[in-house]
Amino acid sequence: MILRQIVHVLMGRKFKILNVKKNLWTDPFKYCNTLFHTNFNKLNSVEETSETLMNIVLDLPTPRNEKLSAKYKRSFAYPSMKDRVPVILSKLVDLLYREKQNIINIYGEGAEEELKTAIGEISQLKNHVQTGKPFEKFSSSDPDTDIWNADLEGFIKNGSKLNYYEAIWLFAECYLYRKIREIFATKSCLNILDPFFYQKSLLLTDSLPAIGPIMTHMEEEGLLDTSKSLSQKQLQEELTMLLKCTLWANRLDLSLAGGTVEVQSDLLHQVRNWDDNILVNDLERVSCLLVAVENSSKIVDYVTDNSGLEILCDLFLADYLVSKCNVKQLNFRLKPIPWYVSDVMPKDFYQTVEAVRSSKNPIYRKFGERWQKHIDEGIWKVKVDLYWCLGKPYSDMVDSDPQLYKELSSSSLIIFKGDLNYRKLVQDINWDPITPFSEAIGKFHPAPLVTLRTCKADVICGLEKDLAEVMNAKYDDWLVSGNFAVVQFDSP
Repeated sequence: MILRQIVHVLMGRKFKILNVKKNLWTDPFKYCNTLFHTNFNKLNSVEETSETLMNIVLDLPTPRNEKLSAKYKRSFAYPSMKDRVPVILSKLVDLLYREKQNIINIYGEGAEEELKTAIGEISQLKNHVQTGKPFEKFSSSDPDTDIWNADLEGFIKNGSKLNYYEAIWLFAECYLYRKIREIFATKSCLNILDPFFYQKSLLLTDSLPAIGPIMTHMEEEGLLDTSKSLSQKQLQEELTMLLKCTLWANRLDLSLAGGTVEVQSDLLHQVRNWDDNILVNDLERVSCLLVAVENSSKIVDYVTDNSGLEILCDLFLADYLVSKCNVKQLNFRLKPIPWYVSDVMPKDFYQTVEAVRSSKNPIYRKFGERWQKHIDEGIWKVKVDLYWCLGKPYSDMVDSDPQLYKELSSSSLIIFKGDLNYRKLVQDINWDPITPFSEAIGKFHPAPLVTLRTCKADVICGLEKDLAEVMNAKYDDWLVSGNFAVVQFDSP
């Protein structure tokens, strides 16, 4: 006990000692030495970080019409890269330590050494972020490796400084998550491991109880009963309600929250009180297009965002569209690799459907069976495209991926979910807030599209005159808190 108190004094702080190995306590000098060197290394890391940032960071907000970058200290990109990303990486290391035995059981004994290596590489990645180390090329055999390396070379040729602070924020963040994928892509046993799988699974479990009221409402109102006709007004009202549910479910973002979130209960009734928080509201234009009777064979492309409650709400909306809005095919556009912690990959999609389908609750099972039938009959299609996990804005797609652009051009409506999709749509530029949305998305006009986004980054466009000034006067964090939203529509 005396030894512990001495250690507390020596280190200049009190802390809770957990999981201390007995052999360290039998050798107190070794223990004190370990503590000293651990904290000394941390101090060196902090000093290196401070010195690096002093040489890079500008005490300015992002200039108007420039792309967002963490080099601007008075932007959201700076604290996001400096504080939020290291927390995500630290939590990822902790999670992999906790799930070590489960991972070995699934991927074999050879996974143990690979997991140690991967944890070390993630820790090194955290250091690279904190100290602004230059970006490196990728070497794995993943299908996007050449694309990423070509983009890195392009930036270098243009004289861009490629590190986590001076690079374009959109590119730097996407590079970070591709770097996490690279750590596992270069392993033999762990090549297909999704390091965020456990967090997404927990989010799904926590989200399932919250969807009961939505199911009950849809069942009682006969919203999926093809034999029951609804008036045009009711069709549009119910569609608007489901659009609002999936809009506000976007608030649950593990990457924004550093890896943990609290699921909202009874979202159905809460969204009715949040209309005033939708700063641009094109819901009526969207619902009119979707319920239009003149088009009886619509195709909808759905570019998803988060797992958990959000994808569940996406599925309710998708079910309504194919049941009541003459949508003959709905393409779920999912991420090919683990992305921004909670983004939906195919296995997350199927896991979600199966979790509902295998529930003990009969109404849950009924919905799950419907969704599985839509998949089996090809009404719902799961599509995976590399472009969603590149560091490019969507304005580049017409030149960089003309095949995907052509596919999207056949859509009756493209639905884009979430903040990252919004940033890619508007090219992550600090627009004047009154800049029209159709102008901000540049060359990306393949088909009618709508973005459903809760605001989690300091970029926005399409606002009414003076609205941004009013919001700034009332709320310091209105652009980044997730408490406000935009629903913005564009048609070629």
